Amino acid sequence: MQAKENVISRPKRKNKKRILKLVSAFIVVLIVSAVFLVPVIVSSEKGRTIILTKINNSLDGKIDFASLSMSWWKGIKVTDVSFNDSSGQTSVEVKQITTKPHYGSILFGRVSLGETIIDEPRVEINLKAQQPKKARDSRQKPPANKKSGPIALPIRKVDLVINNGNLKVADPQAGTVEIAQINSKLNLRLPSKRTDFDMTMVVAKQGSASKISAEGQITTKKGWTLKGTSGDLTVKVDDLDLGSLGPLLAWAGVELDAQGQVSANIKSEMKDGRFENLSADIKAKNLDLMSPRLKDDRLKTSLLIVEIELSSDKELININNLQVQADWLKAQATGVVPTTFKSLADFVKADSKYDLQSTFSCDLAALLSQMPHTLGLKEGMKVTSGKLSGTVSTVTKNGKRKVTGKASLEELKGTVDGKTIALQQPIKVEAEITAEKDKVIFDKVGFTASFGKIDCSGTSESLQYTADIDLSALQAQLGQFFDMGKYRFAGQVIEKGTISAKKQQITAVGSSTIKNLRITSKKDGASISEPQTDIEFAVGYDRKSRVVNIDSIKAITSFGQVDIKDGVVPIGKKAEKIVEMTVTAKVDLQKATPFAVMFASFPKKMQLAGAAESEVSIRFEKQGYRVATDATHIKNLKVNYPGQKPFEANDVSIVFDTEVNPLQKTVNVKKLQLISPQIKIHKGEFSQVSKDGKTKLEGRVDCEYDWAAVSTITAPYLPQGLKLEGQRKDSISFTCEYPTGQKDKLLENLNTKAKVGFAKAQYMGLNFGPTEVDIQIENGLLKIAPFSTTVNNGQLNFAAEADFKKKPILLKTTQPVEIKNVQVNEVMSRKLLVYVNPIFLGAVDVTGVANFSAERLAIPLAGASKNELEVIGTIDADKLKLKPIGLLGLILSSTGQQDSTVNMKIHPTRFVLQNGLLQYEDMQMDIGDNPVNFKGAIGLDNSVNMTVTLPYTMSGRTVRVGEKADDRISLSLTGTIDKPELDMGKLFEDQLKKQLEKQLLKGLEKLFE
Repeated sequence: MQAKENVISRPKRKNKKRILKLVSAFIVVLIVSAVFLVPVIVSSEKGRTIILTKINNSLDGKIDFASLSMSWWKGIKVTDVSFNDSSGQTSVEVKQITTKPHYGSILFGRVSLGETIIDEPRVEINLKAQQPKKARDSRQKPPANKKSGPIALPIRKVDLVINNGNLKVADPQAGTVEIAQINSKLNLRLPSKRTDFDMTMVVAKQGSASKISAEGQITTKKGWTLKGTSGDLTVKVDDLDLGSLGPLLAWAGVELDAQGQVSANIKSEMKDGRFENLSADIKAKNLDLMSPRLKDDRLKTSLLIVEIELSSDKELININNLQVQADWLKAQATGVVPTTFKSLADFVKADSKYDLQSTFSCDLAALLSQMPHTLGLKEGMKVTSGKLSGTVSTVTKNGKRKVTGKASLEELKGTVDGKTIALQQPIKVEAEITAEKDKVIFDKVGFTASFGKIDCSGTSESLQYTADIDLSALQAQLGQFFDMGKYRFAGQVIEKGTISAKKQQITAVGSSTIKNLRITSKKDGASISEPQTDIEFAVGYDRKSRVVNIDSIKAITSFGQVDIKDGVVPIGKKAEKIVEMTVTAKVDLQKATPFAVMFASFPKKMQLAGAAESEVSIRFEKQGYRVATDATHIKNLKVNYPGQKPFEANDVSIVFDTEVNPLQKTVNVKKLQLISPQIKIHKGEFSQVSKDGKTKLEGRVDCEYDWAAVSTITAPYLPQGLKLEGQRKDSISFTCEYPTGQKDKLLENLNTKAKVGFAKAQYMGLNFGPTEVDIQIENGLLKIAPFSTTVNNGQLNFAAEADFKKKPILLKTTQPVEIKNVQVNEVMSRKLLVYVNPIFLGAVDVTGVANFSAERLAIPLAGASKNELEVIGTIDADKLKLKPIGLLGLILSSTGQQDSTVNMKIHPTRFVLQNGLLQYEDMQMDIGDNPVNFKGAIGLDNSVNMTVTLPYTMSGRTVRVGEKADDRISLSLTGTIDKPELDMGKLFEDQLKKQLEKQLLKGLEKLFE
């Protein structure tokens, strides 16, 4: 039975093996079929459609090709490739692209291409009209559904060939340039392997053509950086028309206008990132360069020749030939120079085989005539002569090798406003350097001029220097030719110190004294003086860590002292430490005030007193700087301003913590506190962030303050004579987003809400009672909500708005303004009513009640002209009493009245203030029982042009209120508000004329009787 079962099971095992073999064979067939089918699918129309769809979804434009074929042995071929970007500016056409990739490397995430040939690529770029620079700088973002940015591929190897390429760039301003016959070969290899390249092209524009070729071999150690790179490079340019590059420069965003013809032949060899051999022969004709950096100047030369033959040997550079020649410059050099300061000692040794001979000469008259703005020449200055020249040479004398150098500025002359000027004596620089063992000896290093001198002597380990400069003479000599700024300086600067160098450390220790310093403004003649300023310093530089260590810097002046200790300032991105320092200062505010007025636009009439002490820490954090203090105090602060109650505080403490990023132009005030008896800022925050061409501001302040104290401090910026009183506790916040660099757009985009109020206010005789005003600014639109308050026991109703987006900016009322039953006083009469009628000039003991209403009121803000002020309204007054002084007294005295006090009434008078003139047709004043009428205009420039009609007739009759008379006497009123002139001669002339008419009529009556 068991034998029978074994016989049956044997065929079953054979069937299982057969099935396994069949399945394995089937899988192999499937894999082989798939491998062979991939090229078929890729090369099919469906494969073409899938590939194009994938590519176009990742591009800001559209790409297409006629056919794509793939073979495991022949590689990939794509024909009739085209691309057009979505803006219509860039168009690309390629006849054929073939490549033989190494498919195995792709499986490991690395791209290795065999021979890749691009046949007849055609690229056309049509630049639209140039946008403003700021708009061009902010790159357009692709649509949200498009992927942006280049795709970086890990390419290990490629043999690239470009046949008969063409690039055409058309610009509306610069024209069209074509780079044709582009043929190149590039064998790109991994670092440590040699990469070869060879390229030729022709640059053509408007009939001119220039051939450019470049070839070389490069081997890099780590990536594509100059460091560690070895190889050679040859570049040849034949008669290149620089003007033809205009469209290319515009395309690249380079603001340069270049004209002229250039030919060049450059050959170089590099080893480990250093040039071992460099040969260059450059010739240019009719060179003409202009750039915004040249401040509208043009640098020109009819001829430029540059010849260079250099080779390097360890730490020395062999200059076989170096010559530069232009219309205004000649320079040449031969010999050997050290590449580092360390090798300078070997360079000047007595047995050194190296030497240097060089000269240069520059015609300053020719150069300055082309570059007056760039080099800071005074406006209207014409330099007629001037020579800047120098020599450097090595000689061996008495067994010592010496390096000497000389440079001088001589014969500098010119004319300005027809006056001839000249430099009093040449400016010279001299240097003599020798060596002794391992030391470099500076026998003489000096600078001499009519305005001062600098002398140096010592060794490379310890160099002593002294300097003595007369600031007045410096400005008198060089200031004849060059713009030295908006100030005139006088005084003497004396400095001495020692510079030491040991191993990796360079230190400088010294002191400087500025005596009898006087700074005078050229604009208004204002001047400040400082008898003596003493500065002491001890700083060092670590060449290895690239860090400047500030042991101490101390500056002592008559108004205070500033100290910096234990500071660290890194130099360069690779420095091992961060910026860190502490600055302490003590300042006498009263003595420092003149300097604040001169340099910080501090109000001239404001007086300060008090002692300020501060300790501020500065530290580099998160790509920016952190500036903070919790120890800033002002003791016995006093602030005085004319017409204001003095502000006094025994102690003012300030705490702030601020982050500043200069590169990103961001400011973040994380903490701000100010504590004084009358003004307190409990919490202050502020941030400024610039990104994508926009600057965003945000801020918030929680504060308590006494208006009397604030009014004194802010008096220079408030309307003259405004006084505020009352205790306030407010929270103010704001936001704003405006185009970066356009601060004039800040108000146009401001958003804020605030409640402003006071207990009392005085302004030009108007005494306001408790007032609360809601102010809102939304996207630059200021709205002052309607409010009412008391003024001189009367009532004021007011509401207004201002649109900061409109120019000029005007605060306009949104409803009629009403001021009812305001009690008139002497101050109000002299400050306000006198501009309505000059009869109030010099008025004394004025009382009464006035009313004012305005259907339209527009007040100019933010620097708008005062002539933009517009008022259309009505004014009247009753129960006025005043002494007849000034114009009123003159009018009354002309009629024989001599009352000590007069009663007056002003009838409702409609007036219009526009274009700088206040005008009305008839303002009737009842002086007692007699009417006096005014007509004409009063200017905002204080001019007066009016007619006054007196209450008297030519017959001598006095007119009473309510009576009519056609022959009332009218007088001309001219002059100014401060000095009105009433034409009294007209009164006597009219009276004489009337009497003559009377006598004539009587004579005629008798004649015809």
